[in-house]
Amino acid sequence: MKNRFYGKYYKFISDEKYVLACIISHANEGDMLQIITKENSYLIKDTESIKINNDIIAFNVNTEKLKINGQIKLGKLNPLKSKVMGPFTYLPMECRHEIYSMYHTLNGKLTINDKEYNYNDSLGYIEGDSGKNFPTKYIWYNSVLKDNTVTLAIATIPLFGFINFKGLLCFIKTKNKEYKICTYNFGKIKKINNNEIIIKKAKYIFSLNFDLKDGNNLKAPIKGNMDRYIKETITISTKYKLTYKNNIILDSSDDISSLEFMWD
Repeated sequence: MKNRFYGKYYKFISDEKYVLACIISHANEGDMLQIITKENSYLIKDTESIKINNDIIAFNVNTEKLKINGQIKLGKLNPLKSKVMGPFTYLPMECRHEIYSMYHTLNGKLTINDKEYNYNDSLGYIEGDSGKNFPTKYIWYNSVLKDNTVTLAIATIPLFGFINFKGLLCFIKTKNKEYKICTYNFGKIKKINNNEIIIKKAKYIFSLNFDLKDGNNLKAPIKGNMDRYIKETITISTKYKLTYKNNIILDSSDDISSLEFMWD
């Protein structure tokens, strides 16, 4: 594991639409726990303050600025039907991405800074990354709704030490169907700016609109050291649309999407 990292990202959405995310990671410095809320991000020294036992996640975070107590039970996980990175899984990548659950139910109760939040079949999401470095430039987006969920990632990818290309991963999962628009299945990036992303695969077009705003700081890896700072906005208003031959498949808005926009 020297000069390498591993991290797992858990997202929790309460009945009240309060969003909490936890990143449990290991790098050269050892174990690390980061927590993101709408208000701020926190580096938690006590890495045992969140304990995971099968499908139960217990919180006992007690710092000067953040207190979280309670437990959440995870329902059945809903992973993708095939490997996230497709054939790139077998190539020497600097960063490997995995999605453990596009959505699952949450049940339990948390007290966060003296305010109680309920989870009664509310929704969660889990993904992970491993390797040496986060991409130099990348965009990551996630939306978890009752009827459909979306995860999108665009990044500059070095390969074999002399090739650089823009990699695209986009997964859209409904209760009945799964859609993929990825570099390895001939997906293409048509547009990227500070408030719109458009991607395409054959007759499928996916568009994402957002109002970019400053996020909270998170630590990220460079050669296995958590020396880089990135920014995540955990609750951003977005709209997205998926069409096939100009027929609308999905047309949704989400006021509590999550976005990391490290593209400039």
